[in-house]
Amino acid sequence: SAYLIYQNKEGIFIDARDTIDYNISHIAGAINIPYDYYEDYEDIIDNLDRTLLYIIYCSGGECSLSIDLADYLFEDLYFENILVYESGFPDWKNNGYSVE
Repeated sequence: SAYLIYQNKEGIFIDARDTIDYNISHIAGAINIPYDYYEDYEDIIDNLDRTLLYIIYCSGGECSLSIDLADYLFEDLYFENILVYESGFPDWKNNGYSVE
């Protein structure tokens, strides 16, 4: 599960939502790469360690930002260790997991 990965520090969480939502609240320790503005985050993307596991999330449900960002990193930039946390931030928050 996403939480197990988080607890064991086995991956880095990426929030694909916009900066406003990220600044309101996000998974503790997650980095923000808003899919709609990923071009503005190329410096951050270029500095990601490709050997690590990345778990990408957004608002869950109908939100496809995490899937879109995962596709971009996997298909266009050849990142191999990408997972999507499909139920997203609402699920994380509802479970009472760490947020900031």
